[in-house]
Amino acid sequence: MRTRLVCLSLTLAAGLLLSACTGSSQPESTPAPPTATPAPSLTPSPEPPPAPSYEPVSLDSWLAYMPENTPDFSYAPGKLNVDEDVNWPETVQLKIFYWPGTLEEAAQTYNVPWETFQAMNPDPEKSDFSGGYYLLCLDEAYVLPEIEMQDVTIETPWVAFTRTETVDTYTVPAALDEQAAAALAAAYDFLYEHYGMHIGIDPSEYQEEEGYYISSDGALYTRYTDLEQYLGNIFSADWCGKMLSGPLPTDGSWTFGTYYQGPDDSIVFGMSDRGGNISHCGTVYTQPELQPDGSLLFWQLSLNIESEDFQGWGQDIVYTPDTAYLSPVRLIPTKTGWRVDELSLPA
Repeated sequence: MRTRLVCLSLTLAAGLLLSACTGSSQPESTPAPPTATPAPSLTPSPEPPPAPSYEPVSLDSWLAYMPENTPDFSYAPGKLNVDEDVNWPETVQLKIFYWPGTLEEAAQTYNVPWETFQAMNPDPEKSDFSGGYYLLCLDEAYVLPEIEMQDVTIETPWVAFTRTETVDTYTVPAALDEQAAAALAAAYDFLYEHYGMHIGIDPSEYQEEEGYYISSDGALYTRYTDLEQYLGNIFSADWCGKMLSGPLPTDGSWTFGTYYQGPDDSIVFGMSDRGGNISHCGTVYTQPELQPDGSLLFWQLSLNIESEDFQGWGQDIVYTPDTAYLSPVRLIPTKTGWRVDELSLPA
């Protein structure tokens, strides 16, 4: 069984515990990232309207919308943790791995005074292809949050493939209700197993003439409509649109990176894998904040070791993370439960 850290916490307000709402649109601006000492905003922020109220959806009600093969979810107390042989850091550099716009826009979006931003990024690395910037620093001494958590275990016992885990445990905030916790755990599980580190749903059969694969018996799902139903119960419509491309083109113009509906409702895809970052050594999260539209927004902090002294693992050396890469995570409420709308695997 693999355990992955999905450390998440919750802001409680007005007696609400992750209460959802019927709206699902995203705010146009990105809230400021967490800082040890909040930086002053460049522009005054108007008082946001209250989020609409909503009746929470139970786990059983949410599972009723799943396909015939439905994962089992169980819950247990969890604890905050980082990888083995890693010390908890006093502070880390808070960075964004890539920014697609101008430096001025980055400073304003992440609520960092321009002069401070310039001082932390005297020689930013510019992309030769997109015009954006890599490895921009937002805080040179950020204090990581420490929060209460619970373990969510997801089981898919019908899966019969040695490279696919049938039992995975993810650590989420103790304050998160069962349905929201299950949706988040299932989202990470699908990204790790089928759309991130590995793309594909195995076991599968290779179609040599066409150059693609079709999932076969023993896979997570073998029918496209089941996969579509499963992902639609976990991710937002926008996220599903990134992963699902509908009927397979008849002209052979399919592309890697998405799933297609093939002959007889089969699941068609190109197979690929990517490696991980050896310096990654843990992931923690900030406390989510309920947004005016009712969505829940928080930050994923991917811990890394960028010191030149880093020699890899297995050296009988205990390292301390020095860098945390920041990325947003958003859950949106619907009438049938929370859906994951923004998410990426830790860097």
